[in-house]
Amino acid sequence: MQDDQQVSEDKLREALARLGSGSSRPQKARPTTPTTERRRRFVRDGQVVVEHQASRGFAQRSNAPSQDDQDEIERLRQSVKREQRRWEEAERYLAEARTQLKAYETREAHAKIQITELNRHLREHQDQIQALKAQLHQSREQAAEAARRSPRPVGRPRKEVQDETVVKKVAVEAPAVVLDEPEPVQWWVKA
Repeated sequence: MQDDQQVSEDKLREALARLGSGSSRPQKARPTTPTTERRRRFVRDGQVVVEHQASRGFAQRSNAPSQDDQDEIERLRQSVKREQRRWEEAERYLAEARTQLKAYETREAHAKIQITELNRHLREHQDQIQALKAQLHQSREQAAEAARRSPRPVGRPRKEVQDETVVKKVAVEAPAVVLDEPEPVQWWVKA
């Protein structure tokens, strides 16, 4: 493979030399012994050519930048500063948003705790209401039973004389009657 490259390279050099030179005299063939200087290779299919520029031109250009280069550098510096300010501002907004989020989460947790406590109080009050309704229902049943058992007066009630002596006499003679029974329920009147 190395020999094929050597031969084809020599033939190509000769052909290029014939085209480039105005005279038709043949040039000496290159010696086939390897030399210490670097040999050029020709590009083949699938290979990429890389050219190295002399560093002298770059060094001269970088040592003395032109006004356009200085303007471009300044413009880029300003652009970097703007981007840094934007980044700092975005970080500040992010920190504020995180603080607000934490505050909202705290408020949400407090609201959930308050809802739980209020639900517990509501259940307790509903239980009390049910107990009171049961007592009320029981009391009404007892009152209705007592009303059925008590005798009802027949006829019209008598007119009472408002004589003080009679009232005092009745009050002294008749002992006070205490009824343990509740008043009868008037079913036609809404409670």
